[in-house]
Amino acid sequence: MKFKWIEIKNFRNFKEIKVDLTNQNVIFGLNDIGKSNFLAALRFLFEREIRKNGFIESDFYIRDVDEEISITICIDIKDFDVSDHSKLIVSRMAGARSSEDLENIYIRLNGVYEKNEEIGGITVYWGNSLEKLKEIPQKNGFTELDRIFKVVYIDPLINLERVFEKNKRAIFNQEKFNAKDIEKSEKIKEFTKEINKSIGEMDVINNFEGEITREYQSLKHENIRLTIKSEMAINGYFSDLKPYIKREDDDNLYPTSGDGRKKIISYSLLNYVTKNFNSEKITIFLIEEPENSLHRSLQIALSKKLFSNEAYKYFFLTTHSPELLYEMDNASLIRIHSMDKIVCSSSYVYVVGDDYRNIKTQLNKNLVTALFSERVLLIEGPSERVLFEKVLGTVKPEYELNGAYILEVYGIAFKKYWDVLRELGINVFVKTDNDLKRKKNTNNIFDLIGFNRALELCGKRKMPPINITFNESDTKDLKSAKIVQEKRRLFQKLKTSKRIINSNNIYISTIDLEHDLHAALGARLEELTGNSNPIKYLQSAKLINMAELAKELTYEDCKHLYDHPKFAVLKELNKHEGE
Repeated sequence: MKFKWIEIKNFRNFKEIKVDLTNQNVIFGLNDIGKSNFLAALRFLFEREIRKNGFIESDFYIRDVDEEISITICIDIKDFDVSDHSKLIVSRMAGARSSEDLENIYIRLNGVYEKNEEIGGITVYWGNSLEKLKEIPQKNGFTELDRIFKVVYIDPLINLERVFEKNKRAIFNQEKFNAKDIEKSEKIKEFTKEINKSIGEMDVINNFEGEITREYQSLKHENIRLTIKSEMAINGYFSDLKPYIKREDDDNLYPTSGDGRKKIISYSLLNYVTKNFNSEKITIFLIEEPENSLHRSLQIALSKKLFSNEAYKYFFLTTHSPELLYEMDNASLIRIHSMDKIVCSSSYVYVVGDDYRNIKTQLNKNLVTALFSERVLLIEGPSERVLFEKVLGTVKPEYELNGAYILEVYGIAFKKYWDVLRELGINVFVKTDNDLKRKKNTNNIFDLIGFNRALELCGKRKMPPINITFNESDTKDLKSAKIVQEKRRLFQKLKTSKRIINSNNIYISTIDLEHDLHAALGARLEELTGNSNPIKYLQSAKLINMAELAKELTYEDCKHLYDHPKFAVLKELNKHEGE
């Protein structure tokens, strides 16, 4: 079973959206943009306690109660032969499933506002044809869906004591007692009777009972007596169980204090309950901003749990935390954002390809912070990052607060990042070198990897390799000079390709970053580096020497670079914010 897509119409701040899903879904965006409302739509669809109350006027988009609410989800059951969950759904559908489409199941909830009752009545349908859905009978809000799905909603302020109380009966179910437990249980009951009897015989208790009874009867003439009993006598000996912490080599009990610790214990408890007591149902976790009160290291640990623990097979997570996404794979990224005052969303099913499997965590660490930005500049490596952060930090010190972000891709993953970010509606910019790469087993044939990288991002055909003529007497430096000369010639020649590339916010250096710097600053670069050949100097120890250069750049230097055509991408990055 796999969640395929969801469509929400006329619900709260959603006029109409349709987004792709998978079984692990991450919803993100600015505050007050609709993430909680997205989870609320799922709760109405799958959670009886929410559904039975119906819709109120404010649940309808801009309170337009003349338009009905519609929430539809599509579930892929192609794995029917091997999936118990797919089989469970089909077994409960009875006659609602026809032979038209055996690979998909559709569940739809409609809400129609009844003005006389001032409430939105809810009807739920399902089937395998969107045009022929059948109504699911309800009784007190209970439907066949509630025999299939169990929703575990975890709010940001998850309460350990409440989680423990809610699941205590299932955890300590007496039907699971073995013979030894049964024997001990009988003894505890006898002890409890004796303890409660002794408590009831205490003078302080008896005196209080007499006094309070007389006070009551003075107000209301009724032949009753108020009595005090231990809760253990009424609710059983499990009623007072509370979770504590016990350290190794220490017999003392410590309270489960600290919001972070309580949250981790709560998640551990939910993992246990899901694995041991919810196996007969499909458990869907709706998790809202779990990073609250969690240290960064615990957020990373929770990320591993969410994306690898079988208990969290199906979840919808809202978050502002990059650390929670470090371990994601096969996840649907859902970015909710506002465009022209119409709330909409973008989604992208993110899969770490086999090419990046061995660097998954590093790939994700680089990507996830960019997901929370409006505009992202992709660069090749740390030298560009050091320089551009210096320039933007000096000329536009609030560039990150205004939604811009610089993401280095180490020259290997431009396309991966480009696809994800653009699919999610994030403006992407690229600055890359005009690289040439010698073809394997040749001496003078080169691929235009810089231009071809850019053309690939634009969806255009790559250019063929070129031939650079070298003489046998050419030294290494002369060969390098010929390659630089060829790069310069190509940059001047490929005007049409450059126009296409620039129109997609992609900017290619004439040669590379160091040559661009020299072209922009001229003799000033020699002065700053204290070297008559600043290009070679910067290329010799790229990051170290670039970091030293960045320290020396004045505001005037940074402003000059920001305004220079060689670094036009920096100004374009900020123009999209309205500069």
